[in-house]
Amino acid sequence: MNKVATYRIYLTRSLPSLSYSVCLMEKLHLLALLLPILLGLPLLYIWDILWMRPERLRKKLRKQGVRGPRPTLFYGNTQEMKRIRQEAVSAQKQDTSNYISTLFPHFLIWRETYGSVFHYSTGAVEILFVSDPGMVKDMSHCTSSELGKPIYIQKSRKPLFGEGILVSNGDIWAYQRKVIAPEFFMEKIKVMIELIGEASVPLLEAWESMLDDAGGSREIDVDGYLRNFSADVIARACFGSDFTTGEEIFYKLRQLQKAISQQDTLVGLSAVWKCLPTKANREIQKLEQEVRLLILDVAKEHSRGSSSRNNDDDNDCIETKHNSFLRSIVNSSRHCPASYGGSAEDYIVDNCKNIYFAGHETAAVTTTWCLMLLATHPSWQDRARAEALEVCRGCTKLDVDVLRRLKTVRKHPSRYA
Repeated sequence: MNKVATYRIYLTRSLPSLSYSVCLMEKLHLLALLLPILLGLPLLYIWDILWMRPERLRKKLRKQGVRGPRPTLFYGNTQEMKRIRQEAVSAQKQDTSNYISTLFPHFLIWRETYGSVFHYSTGAVEILFVSDPGMVKDMSHCTSSELGKPIYIQKSRKPLFGEGILVSNGDIWAYQRKVIAPEFFMEKIKVMIELIGEASVPLLEAWESMLDDAGGSREIDVDGYLRNFSADVIARACFGSDFTTGEEIFYKLRQLQKAISQQDTLVGLSAVWKCLPTKANREIQKLEQEVRLLILDVAKEHSRGSSSRNNDDDNDCIETKHNSFLRSIVNSSRHCPASYGGSAEDYIVDNCKNIYFAGHETAAVTTTWCLMLLATHPSWQDRARAEALEVCRGCTKLDVDVLRRLKTVRKHPSRYA
């Protein structure tokens, strides 16, 4: 009897430890089942973004008869593009009259292989290339808001453009266009001509000084000068700021652009990649914040000047010439559409960055292209120089009437630029 009682007591005392062991084993078994699922879901998500979604788009395009080169998993067709470009550069000399064969030789090869409409891939982004004139014309006539800017540009270039007019869609784009477009009507452009002339004086004086020091002839790398010139024009015409402030903003924007372009990310995973505390991401965040503070300083200085400005005619004229664009941006920030995701300060910063960047790049590139065309056509140079000497003789400053009589410059280089 005592033995039985002792056994029962021993068994009863062992039950808690036994149940704990069973519970622990069940948890380990459950964890062993969940671990592959937890690891597999992110991998499936990445696989879907990098391959399955683009493949579904390619399948739809193939059903419509649109073909293209076969992409690789992570890089799409970018490696093939680099290879074709390197082969083209080594096989032929650069030809300024046919720059497409040097800059985009892969487009020419693919167009011969797959026709005037084909698709190619840059990572997880599928791009439709259209060179058929009829289709391009139809697309240009499309006014539907559904044919907007690519979403991947908005995500990957958000530090550079934010939700500004260059990347926005729908009612946000319509509101921004309603505010910004009137600032570039012809009447406003006419007012900017004097500012452009003033900004060109330091540029021409610098070049003349370099030529005098070299004895009248030398090679000049004009890219940096033209970028500073366009920066000065945009800073004066649109924001009323001096060259020093404008130069600092443009320098930070160029650094931000370079940091984003050098970022080695998988296209399509930018939302995940930019959250990682990498050196490149920290540099981008730092530059983005510096640009934001510089633009807000210009806007706040403008607001303080507007509140303390006297209501005389001269000051109103200066305000109209120098700050009308910035005033429109600041005033419109108080009535942003409900779909806009940022604050009023974000609206000001985003649109100022867009105008700084777009105006700076387009002005510098267009001027460079015009100079290159004049350099490759000496007869145009002679005609333009003779016409300028004839038309501008005795003129103290350039205006619309003088520019209208410069037909050679307007008809030849600008037509091809």
